[in-house]
Amino acid sequence: MHNKPLKVSYLISIWLIITLFISCGEPSSPRINQSQLLDSLFEQIKLSKQPKKAIPQLQQLIKENQTDSSILSRAYFYLSYCLLKNKQDSASFEVAQKALNILPLSEKNGAQAATNFYWMGYLEQKKAQYYAATYYYTQAAYLIDAGNLKLSFPKSSGFILLWASQLNSFNNRLDLSNRFARKMLFLLKKDTSMLAKDLSISANLLLSLGYLDKKGLANDSVRLYLNQATEIKKKIKLARIDYNYYISKAKIFYEGKELDSALYYQLKAYKADTSNAFMAYNNLLGIYVNKHQLSKARVAEREVTKRLSQFDADDYLMYLENKIAFAIVRGDNKKAQSSFEEYVQKKKEREENENRKAANEISSLYKTVQKDQQIGALNKNIDKITGQLELNRLWLAVIILFSGLLFAMILLLFLDRRRKELITENKQVSDLNIKLELEQRLLRSQMDPHFIFNCLASIRALVRQEKTQETLTYLDHFSVLMREKLTEGKQRNIDLKSEVDFLENYLKLQQMRMPGKFDYVFELDNEVANMFDEIEIPAMLLQPFIENSILHGFKNISYKGYIHVSMAINNEVLKIIINDNGVGLDTTDKPPHTSRATQIVTERIQYLQTEGLGEASLSMNSQVDAPGTIVTLRIPV
Repeated sequence: MHNKPLKVSYLISIWLIITLFISCGEPSSPRINQSQLLDSLFEQIKLSKQPKKAIPQLQQLIKENQTDSSILSRAYFYLSYCLLKNKQDSASFEVAQKALNILPLSEKNGAQAATNFYWMGYLEQKKAQYYAATYYYTQAAYLIDAGNLKLSFPKSSGFILLWASQLNSFNNRLDLSNRFARKMLFLLKKDTSMLAKDLSISANLLLSLGYLDKKGLANDSVRLYLNQATEIKKKIKLARIDYNYYISKAKIFYEGKELDSALYYQLKAYKADTSNAFMAYNNLLGIYVNKHQLSKARVAEREVTKRLSQFDADDYLMYLENKIAFAIVRGDNKKAQSSFEEYVQKKKEREENENRKAANEISSLYKTVQKDQQIGALNKNIDKITGQLELNRLWLAVIILFSGLLFAMILLLFLDRRRKELITENKQVSDLNIKLELEQRLLRSQMDPHFIFNCLASIRALVRQEKTQETLTYLDHFSVLMREKLTEGKQRNIDLKSEVDFLENYLKLQQMRMPGKFDYVFELDNEVANMFDEIEIPAMLLQPFIENSILHGFKNISYKGYIHVSMAINNEVLKIIINDNGVGLDTTDKPPHTSRATQIVTERIQYLQTEGLGEASLSMNSQVDAPGTIVTLRIPV
């Protein structure tokens, strides 16, 4: 009788252990099933001409499986592919980002990561975001290069390396272009398919072009890769390959100053594909001018002129270069001068557009990379917590044997509380990051480099004119201005007196640069004057608007400008009005010029509103009864 309780306890212990290990083993079965289902869908997607039919199944698979990041990443990628085929581009892009971000850290250097990076690059390229596309293609190519990865869907490793090489070549990163082209040749070495031969030709031509230097075609590497491309091309007779081959060889020979060969291959390229006649005749124009075949150059120029509607910015700049060279060869200096002036203007416009586009893309890409790093750190933390939970489950088996269900419930409550604390902490960190990002962007609103260069040029002119006193005065104002600018750039808020002193110093310096161009006045009410040292406003808040008045408002006026700054306090709100008599805001359909600094000030006002300071506001309008612009800011004090 004394042994019966012992046997019962023994049986209960065995039952608990068996139950625990069965429960521990259960998750592996769904993982296998989900993975098999995903592989089956993948085969259907590759073979199907209507991949959109797989979208509901993939969405259901994602909904049911939120624990395995590796399977989720693959499912998101296939879903993105199907959505794009179904012409849902924006949805495809959002899902592709999830596929990239959710991939576990342990698989960030594998085939799925390379596929995700390539796919993001492809989607960015479809949106004409070439800087972002280059970044993602390059990341995919790095992974392929490091691991000798041979991808097959949706594009092969050779294609990915080719695009990464071409984009980096276009951006003058020849070391990366050559590296990826060499890796492409290595991976295709034993592949005898027509596609592999096509890619091998492209890789050899990219390498030949990438090694062109001052020696031109005398460079052994250039000749080596050019000959390899030629040997492969002799075995292929396809129109698409012919055109790419001929146009690349024409470019190589043109850059190598072998104009007869360049002309030969340019004519063969045009014969292989006449769809881009503008570019073909433009290239012929450049070759004929360099060969001093003026009659043929004149014919080519007429053909280019007929097709001016087909050009893009880069093609048109190349046309203007050829046009200038042709005019010089003919001795038509007047036409050369006018064409050169047009070239300078068009090149400036293109560079401004490219710089603006690059800034937007790089800013967006920077945020994406920063977000990826944050998500990576979060995934690492999740992996750590998951590992800790697995260890807790093993300890739980021992704990259940001795402490029973009560202790297990306490542990689960503790873990749930810890999870909620982590969610709260992550939200606080996210809010803090948003705040820090805004402040960092504010600090980037630095003084216009052109103004600094103009100041230095003015100082140089005064020195050359031996105006010692004027030079010293100018240097004093300039040094004070730069010191105050650097000091303010590190502060979030600044007292109103320091801000006004800084602005007066800035305005005096501008007046010395542009004598007689404008006057200014500061008007403070009594309450502001009495609290001059005590009132604090966000640093670097007013200078962008005054700078806009000088640089843009007074740019094309024939009369003397003025800037009037008034400050008054009403109901604990500081009202600042900045008005000028410049050209005012542009009321045409053309988007008005807005400096980056002005945008940041606007966002700073919006951020003050989100902090509970609803009285903060900013408005910019043209004056009604007179020329000029009026800016009104309201800041709670």
